[in-house]
Amino acid sequence: MFKLKTILEVVYSVGNMEKVEHFFCGYGGLNVVGNYETDRTVLDFWNLEPHVTASEKLIRFNNHEAGSIRLIKYNNVEQEYIRSSQNPWDVGGIMDINLRVPEVAQTFNDIRELGFHGLSDPLLQKMGPFELYDILMKGYDDIIIAFTHRVQPPLELPAGYKIPSHVYNSSITVRNLDEARDFYVNTLGFSLLNEYQVKKEAPIENMFNIPINMIEDVTCKVNMFSLDGTRDVMFQVCEFEGVTGKDFTKKVAPPNRGLLLYRCEVEGLEAYYQSLIKVDAEIHKKFQKLVIEPYGEVNSFSVISPNAVIWEFIEKIN
Repeated sequence: MFKLKTILEVVYSVGNMEKVEHFFCGYGGLNVVGNYETDRTVLDFWNLEPHVTASEKLIRFNNHEAGSIRLIKYNNVEQEYIRSSQNPWDVGGIMDINLRVPEVAQTFNDIRELGFHGLSDPLLQKMGPFELYDILMKGYDDIIIAFTHRVQPPLELPAGYKIPSHVYNSSITVRNLDEARDFYVNTLGFSLLNEYQVKKEAPIENMFNIPINMIEDVTCKVNMFSLDGTRDVMFQVCEFEGVTGKDFTKKVAPPNRGLLLYRCEVEGLEAYYQSLIKVDAEIHKKFQKLVIEPYGEVNSFSVISPNAVIWEFIEKIN
């Protein structure tokens, strides 16, 4: 028997560790749980040469373990950007992570001074059952972060933080939403939480930076999932019908820079691994032991989605 628990971490490969840490912690108020040297077992897991090393910082909001951010800085190796000069409708890898903020307009003004820039100005959006202020901002290593303030239903946030949030959601852009849903539900066994679509009925500014004269012809179809059926840490898969972007699928691999992979916790990992083999899932990295701090020794394996999102599954041994 096995139990799918949560997305424990989003792993973010960075070019400048200090700059990214300052944004999340110095500005946002998140905490560094620990500083680690990447264990050789992990570097070997990703087929990196013996001379390659890496250092890591694990970042959380308060003590919220799920939805953490792990920064990793690779050394002695050439790197490319995973989603270089990206647009939201480009496919391949993780498109964005979502963080809650108390005031989107203030965040927008603040972090432009830190080198971020918006794909639009802050806009009031309707996303399925939710009404929220939302802004997509491109930051370090060409990643996109969605900053949100939910208006309806209201959501009270902890006071005293610029970013009072773990990674509660993130987005994956795909060419074929039906194929992706089949993979996540019928292969990986994740829970479908919600499905909706976003379509503008007039030529207006939009959060995705789709040209105003094209926006009426584009429909963003969205399915939302989680591992455990709750909304604590979710992810959403998006298909942009009516616009075709670039394909970054061949860039999604360590040591490239950007949002690298999801690291997920499973109870009964070996049983889960065997269940995926039975449904002919394509295993990317076979079941093996790794050392990942602060967890110590873990069992792990990985798969890659049809649009080249790396899903690494772990179970803590001790």
